[in-house]
Amino acid sequence: MKRMDKLIQEYIHDPYFTKEKYHDPSVCERCGVVFHNGIFEWMKEVPKNAEKIVCPACRRIEDNYEGGIVYLEGQFLEKHKDEILHRIKNVEEEEMEYRPLERIIDIKEENGKFVIRTTYEHLARRIGEAVHKAYKGELKLNYPEGKKYVRVYWHRDQ
Repeated sequence: MKRMDKLIQEYIHDPYFTKEKYHDPSVCERCGVVFHNGIFEWMKEVPKNAEKIVCPACRRIEDNYEGGIVYLEGQFLEKHKDEILHRIKNVEEEEMEYRPLERIIDIKEENGKFVIRTTYEHLARRIGEAVHKAYKGELKLNYPEGKKYVRVYWHRDQ
């Protein structure tokens, strides 16, 4: 006999993606990313018939609503601050090339720690993994259950 009482996981809703499709093509009037053939991409030339929109990433930034947050701390961070910040910016540039909606909202330095807020969880995870791969230390990823969100913690003393 087959069990019929399986728990079906509901799709995690993202309020920054509209249920209706964007007009094809559409261009974000803030950052210039183009929605074309069902995806957001950077284009050298924006199609002439593109409708003006505000993309989900720009809306998240305006609303100050992050999809991921990275905490970096430790004595090692204080000694290698500029080098680590440069690595973080490189990761953002690499990620934005293929996922234009993945962006850093802000980077704040608080009591010798960095707090980096990103538009979506993928970039936050990639930043944490890149810092960990380059500089070792301790890395923890925390995905709150049922949320499209991540908290990344990285720490290294020596």
